[in-house]
Amino acid sequence: MRIRLEKLERGRLPRHSKSNTLTWLKLNRNCIGEDGARAIADALKVNSTLRCFLLKQNQIGDAGGQAIAEALKVNTRLTDLFLEDHLIGDAGAQAITEAFKMNPKLVNVFVYDQINPLALSLLPRLATADDLQTVFCLLTSGPALEDQSTFLPALPAEIADIIMDEAQYWQGVQHIKRCQFDDDSLEHILKVTLPQGVNGNSIRVKAIQALRDMGNGFNSNGSSGFDLIVRDEQGAVRYECAAEATIVDSTLVSARVGWQVQVQPSKSARDVVFESLVVKCM
Repeated sequence: MRIRLEKLERGRLPRHSKSNTLTWLKLNRNCIGEDGARAIADALKVNSTLRCFLLKQNQIGDAGGQAIAEALKVNTRLTDLFLEDHLIGDAGAQAITEAFKMNPKLVNVFVYDQINPLALSLLPRLATADDLQTVFCLLTSGPALEDQSTFLPALPAEIADIIMDEAQYWQGVQHIKRCQFDDDSLEHILKVTLPQGVNGNSIRVKAIQALRDMGNGFNSNGSSGFDLIVRDEQGAVRYECAAEATIVDSTLVSARVGWQVQVQPSKSARDVVFESLVVKCM
Protein backbone atom coordinates (compact mmCIF):
# COMPACT_ATOMS: atom_id res chain seq x y z
CA MET A 1 0.00 0.00 0.00
CA ARG A 2 1.35 3.43 -0.94
CA ILE A 3 -0.63 6.51 0.04
CA ARG A 4 0.31 10.12 0.31
CA LEU A 5 -2.32 12.66 1.32
CA GLU A 6 -1.43 16.27 0.61
CA LYS A 7 -3.43 19.48 0.60
CA LEU A 8 -0.63 21.93 -0.14
CA GLU A 9 2.87 21.65 -1.54
CA ARG A 10 4.97 19.17 0.40
CA GLY A 11 5.81 20.99 3.59
CA ARG A 12 9.10 21.06 5.37
CA LEU A 13 9.42 19.73 8.88
CA PRO A 14 8.59 22.47 11.39
CA ARG A 15 11.59 23.86 13.18
CA HIS A 16 12.03 23.00 16.84
CA SER A 17 10.30 25.50 19.05
CA LYS A 18 12.54 27.66 21.20
CA SER A 19 10.01 27.47 24.02
CA ASN A 20 9.22 24.56 26.32
CA THR A 21 6.17 23.65 24.24
CA LEU A 22 6.42 20.36 22.33
CA THR A 23 5.73 20.94 18.64
CA TRP A 24 7.79 18.13 17.04
CA LEU A 25 7.95 14.48 18.14
CA LYS A 26 9.75 11.46 16.66
CA LEU A 27 8.83 7.91 17.75
CA ASN A 28 10.13 5.88 14.80
CA ARG A 29 11.19 2.23 15.28
CA ASN A 30 9.79 1.63 18.75
CA CYS A 31 7.71 -1.54 18.15
CA ILE A 32 4.53 0.43 18.86
CA GLY A 33 1.49 -1.79 18.23
CA GLU A 34 -2.28 -1.46 18.50
CA ASP A 35 -2.38 -0.69 22.24
CA GLY A 36 0.28 1.96 21.82
CA ALA A 37 -1.57 3.44 18.86
CA ARG A 38 -4.76 3.75 20.92
CA ALA A 39 -2.85 5.49 23.71
CA ILE A 40 -1.29 7.86 21.18
CA ALA A 41 -4.72 8.52 19.67
CA ASP A 42 -6.13 9.44 23.10
CA ALA A 43 -3.25 11.88 23.60
CA LEU A 44 -3.71 13.44 20.16
CA LYS A 45 -7.37 14.13 20.89
CA VAL A 46 -6.45 16.56 23.67
CA ASN A 47 -3.05 17.80 22.47
CA SER A 48 -3.02 21.42 21.34
CA THR A 49 0.67 22.04 20.57
CA LEU A 50 2.14 19.19 18.49
CA ARG A 51 2.52 20.11 14.83
CA CYS A 52 4.74 17.39 13.36
CA PHE A 53 4.60 13.74 14.45
CA LEU A 54 6.98 11.11 13.02
CA LEU A 55 5.67 7.61 13.81
CA LYS A 56 7.37 5.53 11.12
CA GLN A 57 8.40 1.85 11.09
CA ASN A 58 6.35 0.56 14.00
CA GLN A 59 3.71 -2.19 14.12
CA ILE A 60 0.40 -0.36 13.96
CA GLY A 61 -2.36 -2.24 12.11
CA ASP A 62 -5.90 -1.43 11.03
CA ALA A 63 -7.28 -1.04 14.56
CA GLY A 64 -4.52 1.38 15.52
CA GLY A 65 -4.86 3.25 12.25
CA GLN A 66 -8.59 3.68 12.83
CA ALA A 67 -7.97 4.93 16.37
CA ILE A 68 -5.50 7.52 15.08
CA ALA A 69 -7.99 8.50 12.37
CA GLU A 70 -10.61 9.29 15.03
CA ALA A 71 -8.06 11.49 16.80
CA LEU A 72 -7.25 13.34 13.59
CA LYS A 73 -10.91 14.37 13.26
CA VAL A 74 -10.71 16.42 16.44
CA ASN A 75 -7.03 17.44 16.72
CA THR A 76 -6.77 21.16 16.00
CA ARG A 77 -3.01 21.65 15.75
CA LEU A 78 -1.26 18.77 13.95
CA THR A 79 -0.14 19.59 10.41
CA ASP A 80 2.20 16.73 9.44
CA LEU A 81 1.88 13.04 10.29
CA PHE A 82 4.29 10.31 9.12
CA LEU A 83 2.90 6.75 9.25
CA GLU A 84 5.09 4.90 6.75
CA ASP A 85 6.10 1.25 7.15
CA HIS A 86 3.39 -0.07 9.45
CA LEU A 87 0.83 -2.87 9.00
CA ILE A 88 -2.11 -0.63 8.16
CA GLY A 89 -4.50 -2.23 5.67
CA ASP A 90 -7.31 -0.88 3.51
CA ALA A 91 -9.73 -0.25 6.40
CA GLY A 92 -7.22 1.77 8.39
CA ALA A 93 -6.02 3.68 5.33
CA GLN A 94 -9.60 4.56 4.38
CA ALA A 95 -10.30 5.84 7.88
CA ILE A 96 -7.17 8.01 7.80
CA THR A 97 -8.11 9.34 4.35
CA GLU A 98 -11.56 10.38 5.55
CA ALA A 99 -10.13 12.02 8.65
CA PHE A 100 -7.62 13.91 6.52
CA LYS A 101 -10.41 15.35 4.38
CA MET A 102 -12.33 16.47 7.45
CA ASN A 103 -9.45 18.24 9.21
CA PRO A 104 -8.51 21.58 7.61
CA LYS A 105 -5.37 21.85 9.76
CA LEU A 106 -3.69 18.77 8.31
CA VAL A 107 -1.29 19.55 5.47
CA ASN A 108 0.49 16.21 4.93
CA VAL A 109 -0.27 12.67 6.00
CA PHE A 110 2.20 10.06 4.75
CA VAL A 111 1.11 6.40 4.73
CA TYR A 112 3.70 4.93 2.36
CA ASP A 113 4.79 1.30 2.06
CA GLN A 114 2.55 -0.54 4.48
CA ILE A 115 3.84 -4.04 5.20
CA ASN A 116 1.79 -7.21 4.85
CA PRO A 117 0.83 -8.30 8.41
CA LEU A 118 1.99 -11.83 7.53
CA ALA A 119 5.56 -10.53 7.43
CA LEU A 120 5.64 -10.27 11.22
CA SER A 121 3.23 -13.08 12.07
CA LEU A 122 5.47 -15.60 10.28
CA LEU A 123 8.48 -14.74 12.42
CA PRO A 124 9.01 -17.49 15.01
CA ARG A 125 9.59 -16.94 18.67
CA LEU A 126 13.12 -18.17 19.15
CA ALA A 127 13.84 -20.13 22.31
CA THR A 128 16.30 -18.62 24.77
CA ALA A 129 18.79 -20.42 27.00
CA ASP A 130 16.40 -19.89 29.93
CA ASP A 131 13.58 -21.49 27.95
CA LEU A 132 15.66 -24.56 27.23
CA GLN A 133 16.74 -24.85 30.86
CA THR A 134 13.12 -24.62 32.00
CA VAL A 135 12.03 -27.42 29.67
CA PHE A 136 14.96 -29.60 30.73
CA CYS A 137 14.06 -29.12 34.40
CA LEU A 138 10.44 -30.04 33.70
CA LEU A 139 11.59 -33.25 32.06
CA THR A 140 13.89 -34.28 34.91
CA SER A 141 12.25 -32.99 38.13
CA GLY A 142 8.85 -34.71 38.00
CA PRO A 143 6.60 -31.73 38.89
CA ALA A 144 3.26 -32.37 40.65
CA LEU A 145 0.00 -31.75 38.84
CA GLU A 146 -2.52 -29.63 40.73
CA ASP A 147 -5.45 -31.93 39.94
CA GLN A 148 -3.70 -35.22 40.61
CA SER A 149 -2.16 -36.81 43.67
CA THR A 150 0.59 -38.53 41.74
CA PHE A 151 3.77 -37.13 40.25
CA LEU A 152 4.84 -37.19 36.63
CA PRO A 153 7.75 -39.62 36.28
CA ALA A 154 11.10 -37.88 36.16
CA LEU A 155 13.40 -38.77 33.29
CA PRO A 156 17.09 -39.60 33.58
CA ALA A 157 19.23 -36.70 32.40
CA GLU A 158 20.60 -38.68 29.44
CA ILE A 159 17.05 -39.38 28.19
CA ALA A 160 16.09 -35.74 28.65
CA ASP A 161 19.18 -34.73 26.63
CA ILE A 162 18.06 -36.96 23.75
CA ILE A 163 14.55 -35.47 23.81
CA MET A 164 15.90 -31.92 23.86
CA ASP A 165 18.26 -32.73 21.01
CA GLU A 166 15.57 -34.23 18.78
CA ALA A 167 12.67 -31.93 19.63
CA GLN A 168 11.99 -28.96 17.35
CA TYR A 169 12.28 -26.52 20.23
CA TRP A 170 14.41 -24.06 18.33
CA GLN A 171 16.74 -21.42 19.47
CA GLY A 172 18.44 -19.23 16.92
CA VAL A 173 19.12 -15.75 15.63
CA GLN A 174 17.24 -13.34 13.42
CA HIS A 175 17.70 -10.00 11.68
CA ILE A 176 14.99 -7.72 10.30
CA LYS A 177 15.15 -4.69 8.00
CA ARG A 178 12.21 -2.37 7.39
CA CYS A 179 13.21 0.26 4.86
CA GLN A 180 14.17 0.76 1.22
CA PHE A 181 17.67 0.52 -0.19
CA ASP A 182 19.20 2.48 -3.04
CA ASP A 183 22.42 0.56 -3.58
CA ASP A 184 24.08 -2.81 -3.09
CA SER A 185 26.62 -1.81 -0.46
CA LEU A 186 27.69 -4.37 2.13
CA GLU A 187 25.91 -2.53 4.93
CA HIS A 188 22.59 -3.38 3.28
CA ILE A 189 23.18 -7.14 3.30
CA LEU A 190 20.87 -8.94 5.70
CA LYS A 191 23.07 -11.29 7.73
CA VAL A 192 23.38 -13.24 10.98
CA THR A 193 26.30 -15.11 12.54
CA LEU A 194 25.60 -18.56 13.95
CA PRO A 195 25.94 -18.54 17.75
CA GLN A 196 27.24 -21.13 20.17
CA GLY A 197 24.74 -23.50 21.68
CA VAL A 198 23.50 -23.47 25.26
CA ASN A 199 26.33 -23.86 27.78
CA GLY A 200 28.88 -23.49 24.97
CA ASN A 201 27.82 -26.69 23.19
CA SER A 202 28.12 -27.01 19.43
CA ILE A 203 25.07 -25.99 17.44
CA ARG A 204 23.25 -27.52 14.49
CA VAL A 205 21.23 -25.53 11.94
CA LYS A 206 17.72 -26.86 11.55
CA ALA A 207 16.42 -24.41 8.95
CA ILE A 208 16.97 -21.02 7.39
CA GLN A 209 13.98 -18.83 6.59
CA ALA A 210 14.21 -15.74 4.41
CA LEU A 211 11.16 -13.55 3.90
CA ARG A 212 10.79 -10.30 2.01
CA ASP A 213 7.89 -8.01 1.18
CA MET A 214 8.30 -5.99 -1.99
CA GLY A 215 5.28 -3.79 -1.26
CA ASN A 216 3.81 -2.20 -4.37
CA GLY A 217 6.22 0.65 -4.97
CA PHE A 218 5.96 2.47 -8.27
CA ASN A 219 9.51 1.50 -9.27
CA SER A 220 9.17 -2.21 -8.52
CA ASN A 221 9.97 -4.52 -11.42
CA GLY A 222 7.96 -7.37 -9.90
CA SER A 223 11.00 -9.50 -9.04
CA SER A 224 11.58 -10.69 -5.49
CA GLY A 225 14.68 -12.69 -6.29
CA PHE A 226 17.59 -12.87 -3.89
CA ASP A 227 20.64 -14.99 -3.11
CA LEU A 228 20.99 -16.99 0.10
CA ILE A 229 24.68 -17.41 0.99
CA VAL A 230 26.54 -19.14 3.83
CA ARG A 231 30.15 -18.12 4.47
CA ASP A 232 32.70 -19.64 6.84
CA GLU A 233 34.91 -17.76 9.31
CA GLN A 234 37.31 -16.77 6.51
CA GLY A 235 34.50 -15.47 4.29
CA ALA A 236 34.61 -18.36 1.82
CA VAL A 237 31.23 -19.36 0.34
CA ARG A 238 30.16 -22.79 1.62
CA TYR A 239 26.57 -22.79 0.41
CA GLU A 240 24.64 -20.64 -2.05
CA CYS A 241 21.24 -20.71 -3.72
CA ALA A 242 19.09 -18.29 -5.70
CA ALA A 243 15.41 -17.96 -4.83
CA GLU A 244 12.35 -16.19 -6.16
CA ALA A 245 9.76 -17.20 -3.56
CA THR A 246 8.69 -14.89 -0.76
CA ILE A 247 9.61 -17.50 1.85
CA VAL A 248 12.47 -19.96 1.58
CA ASP A 249 13.24 -22.82 3.96
CA SER A 250 16.59 -24.53 3.51
CA THR A 251 18.17 -27.21 5.67
CA LEU A 252 21.95 -26.92 6.02
CA VAL A 253 23.81 -29.85 7.48
CA SER A 254 27.34 -28.46 7.46
CA ALA A 255 26.88 -24.94 8.88
CA ARG A 256 28.96 -24.30 12.00
CA VAL A 257 29.36 -21.88 14.87
CA GLY A 258 30.83 -18.60 13.65
CA TRP A 259 29.66 -19.03 10.07
CA GLN A 260 27.59 -16.24 8.56
CA VAL A 261 24.28 -16.56 6.73
CA GLN A 262 23.48 -13.73 4.29
CA VAL A 263 20.59 -12.61 2.12
CA GLN A 264 22.21 -10.77 -0.79
CA PRO A 265 20.22 -7.85 -2.26
CA SER A 266 18.76 -8.45 -5.69
CA LYS A 267 18.69 -5.89 -8.49
CA SER A 268 15.33 -4.70 -7.14
CA ALA A 269 16.57 -4.34 -3.57
CA ARG A 270 15.56 -0.69 -3.40
CA ASP A 271 11.91 -1.76 -3.69
CA VAL A 272 12.00 -3.99 -0.61
CA VAL A 273 9.99 -2.61 2.31
CA PHE A 274 10.47 -5.54 4.70
CA GLU A 275 13.09 -8.25 4.87
CA SER A 276 13.77 -10.84 7.57
CA LEU A 277 16.29 -13.62 8.00
CA VAL A 278 15.80 -16.31 10.66
CA VAL A 279 18.26 -19.12 11.38
CA LYS A 280 16.68 -21.83 13.54
CA CYS A 281 19.11 -23.96 15.51
CA MET A 282 18.98 -27.19 17.45
